[in-house]
Amino acid sequence: MKLFVIGFPKSGTTTLNKALEASGMSTLHWRQGEKFLGKMIYDAYMAGEDPLRDFANIDCITQADVCLPRHKLNYWPNLDFQIIAAIRRYHPDCLLALNYRDPVKVVSSMNRWLDMRKRFVASDIPGLPKGFGAKDSELLTWIEGHYDACRRLLGSDPNFFEYDIEDPKAPQILSERLGVELAWWGKANVNEAA
Repeated sequence: MKLFVIGFPKSGTTTLNKALEASGMSTLHWRQGEKFLGKMIYDAYMAGEDPLRDFANIDCITQADVCLPRHKLNYWPNLDFQIIAAIRRYHPDCLLALNYRDPVKVVSSMNRWLDMRKRFVASDIPGLPKGFGAKDSELLTWIEGHYDACRRLLGSDPNFFEYDIEDPKAPQILSERLGVELAWWGKANVNEAA
């Protein structure tokens, strides 16, 4: 595994996935066939194995979380520091990328993405316990807290990096870290403003 994204949905993960695929990398985003990546990662981890055991031929995972409480699915390996630490143990050279986006914009996009907000409130998510998230301020605290925790806990890790998805230099930062020239960069899965 070359890259594992440890940020939030609605923060350019689809764009990143499309850019990496267009550049010849094997990527996964949210699912592999009918299986959800988050559940696969936790199944491996809870069996005492490499959390990425099922992805030997994959270069990048751009979004691993799944939150579908109606289907009893709620897995957030990208926000769970036990999983992140296990990935680091098994894959010391794997890049851990924090896909930063202005938290106010993340919350705005989450609010407009189907029933995402309601699913969050109904679920127990790392940093956002069940029942929280109905207020914008709670989502902002959650997002900012994760950003801060990544910087504090991973800041000295040479294979951790952060990029702002709106920074014009984002493609260059990704290209340099991955050693691959990105063939495309734009906006995918755009959520129209209300």
